[in-house]
Order: sequence, then structure tokens, then C-alpha cells
Amino acid sequence: MQSTRTTPAAFWEGLSSPWNGCRYMWRQPGLWRFGLKPFLANLLVSAVFLVVLVGIVGYSLVTLHTYYSDGWLGWALEVLVAVLVLIVAMGISFVVWLILQDIFCGHYYAKLAEQVELQLGMKPEDIRDVSVVHQLRDTFSDVAFLLGVNGGFLLLNFVPGIGSAIGAAGSYYFTCMTLGCDFLEHPLSLRGKRRSERLAFARRHRAHTLGLGTGVAVVSLVPFLNAVLLTTAVTGAVLLHRQLIEDDPDRSSV
Repeated sequence: MQSTRTTPAAFWEGLSSPWNGCRYMWRQPGLWRFGLKPFLANLLVSAVFLVVLVGIVGYSLVTLHTYYSDGWLGWALEVLVAVLVLIVAMGISFVVWLILQDIFCGHYYAKLAEQVELQLGMKPEDIRDVSVVHQLRDTFSDVAFLLGVNGGFLLLNFVPGIGSAIGAAGSYYFTCMTLGCDFLEHPLSLRGKRRSERLAFARRHRAHTLGLGTGVAVVSLVPFLNAVLLTTAVTGAVLLHRQLIEDDPDRSSV
């Protein structure tokens, strides 16, 4: 069952989920007892993310600098290569970030989501345990998918004309849809939904999922502040999911 909201409204509801989660946790400060550990883990992940990104870019640019000729042609080539190195480094760093997020934060995110669900009225006996093995398996599946898809879109940049625009749009869409699915996974997994069911739910609520993934992508780019907002995004994803299933008359599909 598709959401009855217009696409822009649905996208905005997903996009604002990290901030909605922040407001909810502000009104329910006891939740920060469960949010502290993923917050600290996020600080560690953010530090590793920055070190990897700066290290790859800095080392590559310094090493390659000696190979360019003098003059405007060498300068232009160096700028072009620097841009390509930055794009590749950001892609590698994002993959590292995605994996580390699940390894260090996934378990704590699940516990936070569980507490929010209990506050919202979910019965303890209805909650399903989230398997760490399944979480990691799904993460590596997402990483493999994103590497393949974004690798293909990266090649489109060499196509004259609209190749770069198509590549950027496609990369944005699939990356943010995957991030949205990852955060909606928390309330869905607590209901025992498997990967195929979670993906089907995301497709039924495509605009909400894309908005949520965009919000997650935006806050993840802000070093150290993302440690707070990615934690509250988990709460926001639970609130968003609850809103979607309450709006859907076919409860069996959610």
C-alpha cells in the first residue's frame, strides 16, 4: 500500500526524521542512557573516517605531484587527477564508514530502537531479537551493491554530455535509498522482517525512504555532530515507521 501523501511531503517527512528523533529524545531524556554508547562509537567511527579520507587524499596528491610537467597543461592535469582522487577516496571512506557503523553501532542502535518501540506501546513479547550475524551479512550485501552501482555510475562521467549528470543522480538515488533502508531496518527487524520484506517496505514508501536516506547522508557529512544526529536518526526512523504503519490500512503489509 503506497503512502497517500504527495511525494514532496513524504520526502520531507523522511528527510526531517533525524531532527524529529532529536526532539523526541529531548522530551524523553532517559533514552540517552541507550543512546550514549552509539554516540561514543560514532565518535570513533567519525575519527577513523576522517583519518582514512585525509590520509588517502594527502598521500596520493603528494606522491603524484612530482609526475606533472610544468605549465598550464600539467596544472590542469593535476587538478583533474585531484578531483578524481577525492571522488574515489570519498567512495572508499564511505564504504569503510558503512561497515564500521554496523560493526560498532548496530547492536546499540537496535537496543535504542527497542526502547523507543516499547515507549510507543509495542509489547515486549512481540519484539524479535536482532541477529548480529544477519546485520553484518546485510551490511556486506549493501556494500557490495553500492560498490557495483556507484562504480558503474562513476564510469558514466567519461560519457560526453549528460553522462556526469546521470551518474550523479543515479549514485545519489541508490546510495540514499540504501541508507534509508538501513535505518528503517531497525524497527522492521524488531518485527522479525527479513531483508526481502524490508526492501519491499522501502519500495512501497520510496519517497519516505529516500528522504530518510538523504537526511542520514547530510548529517553524516558533519564531523562529530553526526555522532548525535545519526543516533537520533535511529529514533526518527522508528517514529517514521510507526507513522507509516498507522497510516496504512493494510497492516499485514508492514
